[in-house]
Amino acid sequence: MRIHLPLDLRYSPTAGLVPGMQNPLVGNRTAAMQYEPLSRFPAVRTHDVDELRQRMSGLFSVRWLDLGRGAHNFDGRLNHHQMQDIGVSYARYGCSFEASLSHGHSYLRGFPIRGRGRYLLSGVEGSISRDHGIVLGPGSEVRLNYSSDFEHLILRISPERLVSTLSSLIDRPIDPPLQMTTNVRPSEALAAAQHRLIEFVAGELDRTDNPLPNVVLAELEQVLVLSFLNCNFHNYSQFLQEGAVRFVAPWQVRLAEEYIEQNWDQPITVEALAVAAKTSTRSLFYSFKKSRGVSPMTFARQIRLRHAKQMLTSAGPEASVTSIAALCGFGNPGHFARHYHSAFGEHPSATLKNVR
Repeated sequence: MRIHLPLDLRYSPTAGLVPGMQNPLVGNRTAAMQYEPLSRFPAVRTHDVDELRQRMSGLFSVRWLDLGRGAHNFDGRLNHHQMQDIGVSYARYGCSFEASLSHGHSYLRGFPIRGRGRYLLSGVEGSISRDHGIVLGPGSEVRLNYSSDFEHLILRISPERLVSTLSSLIDRPIDPPLQMTTNVRPSEALAAAQHRLIEFVAGELDRTDNPLPNVVLAELEQVLVLSFLNCNFHNYSQFLQEGAVRFVAPWQVRLAEEYIEQNWDQPITVEALAVAAKTSTRSLFYSFKKSRGVSPMTFARQIRLRHAKQMLTSAGPEASVTSIAALCGFGNPGHFARHYHSAFGEHPSATLKNVR
């Protein structure tokens, strides 16, 4: 399925400038084109579309590229700088084309600085412009169509870093897994704030005079993670809202929570929870889902994962991941490791290793 771009693709005379730079387009458009973000970190310079696709497949899980009219003008340019858990890239192509991204392992946020595009994600089609970039999570499958003058910055964040930061912010395991809400765009103010930040970081990375110390760059990396979590919508956004008040649960839900807290290391069934909450299993499931956003059994798993992390971080020399998993009600060590990694961004063995 091909996504058709609108015919009116106009060049934006103020896009793509690093904050603090004088606009070189005023009276001199050629000078503006000489600025290329992240030019200190060239990754690909090619007229061969397969060479660009191969390089981008590793960074962004690009499956294929299909050039449109004007393919003879193709001039692929990709700059990339990898920080500890974050990658910042710049790309331009010289001709219109369609691309497919499939089943990536990172969280991505695009920041268009020139041109326009369209996307098709989960059956929903939308526009891409400087005001509207696209956000993707691991496993996403999307089709993109860019105009010939399209240029963009791309932020890539490792799932481990993002989940670990989110878990620390809300003080709870990330269970169920973090999912980006791709059909709701952030406000123009939030989008503009993210854009200013990524352009500032790119500009600082490009500096050869008075570069920022590594400790400051590490802080900027954390700021990018926080900006991604707070400025884009996902299934945990409600817990990050400033001054947000947690929905007061019905008394049946509170009774069920108390039962789980007191019996987290014992077998727990929905039927036992319903008896403790003095309600039916159907009513308890509905009330729990509405007030807590998860099912009763998922909440029980969150409590067990929280206790497991506490036990791992204070474990003695004789403790093992398998023994702690069993103490916390996880009979299958493999399932425990998978849930733990999803919830805290690291494997339980890494948590145990860090305290020894």
